[in-house]
Amino acid sequence: MLINFNDGLPVSLEQVLLAKEQRVQNQQVAITRYQSPIISLTLVIPGPVKKSPAAKFLFDQAINTLHHALDQNNFSIYYEQHIEAVTGFEAIIAVNCTASKLKQLCIEIEHNHPLGRLWDIDIIDPVTQMSIPRTGFEQKPRKCLICGDNAKACGRGRRHSVAEIFEEMKKIITNYTAKQI
Repeated sequence: MLINFNDGLPVSLEQVLLAKEQRVQNQQVAITRYQSPIISLTLVIPGPVKKSPAAKFLFDQAINTLHHALDQNNFSIYYEQHIEAVTGFEAIIAVNCTASKLKQLCIEIEHNHPLGRLWDIDIIDPVTQMSIPRTGFEQKPRKCLICGDNAKACGRGRRHSVAEIFEEMKKIITNYTAKQI
C-alpha cells in the first residue's frame, strides 16, 4: 500500500475553522434529534492537506473499528453521517448508550488499536452538548507521536515538522497493514 498524505488540495486555516463550525452544528442537530451521545470522529492529520488516500484509509479503518466495537457491546446506532470534504474526513454517530460508557469504549479504542493514536474520537454529551474530556476518566493527555511529550503542547509549539510527523504516521500504518496480511 502506498501511503501518501500529500496527495490532495491544501486548505486554509479559515476553511478548517469553518468546517469545525459546521461539525458543531451537525452535532447539535443529531443531539437534538436523537437525545443520545454523539461520536464525533476526525483524524489526526497535520499540515495543510487534510484529504488524501492515506487519510481515507485511516477513516475507513476507524469506522470499521467503531462499528465492530459498538456491535460487540450491543450499542445501537441511531444515526450516522459521514462527511468527505476538502478539509478532511469526519463522522457523526448517535449511539444508544450512556455518554460515559461510550467515552470509555472510545478511549479503549484510541489506546489499544494500532491506528488509534491517529484517530480523534470525541464523545459529545447530549445534556451539556460538550465534548467529554479524557481527564474525567483518569486519562493523561495524548502523547506526541515523535517525542512522547504532551501532543497539544508539541503541536502548539510546532516542535516537529509535518514531514517528521508523517514519517511516524507512515511507520504506524505500515506496521498495521503488515500484520493484516
